[in-house]
Amino acid sequence: MTTKQRGVLHSLCMFDCYMSASEIADEELKEIVRHQLARYHSTTGVDGRLSWGVTAVGHTISRQIMLGKL
Repeated sequence: MTTKQRGVLHSLCMFDCYMSASEIADEELKEIVRHQLARYHSTTGVDGRLSWGVTAVGHTISRQIMLGKL
């Protein structure tokens, strides 16, 4: 896992975020979704904007990283 992926995963553990166009196109960030550490979802009332947040597995891995176990 890259430093960028670790930082994004840590941020998503604190709160869900709206995705920018550059994040949607970023292959490095798509990998954390492919590995089911984060997920995309749509927010009702917000047209055309995707949000993303951490999954339970992603939260566990982020916690292990913070504790220095990974």
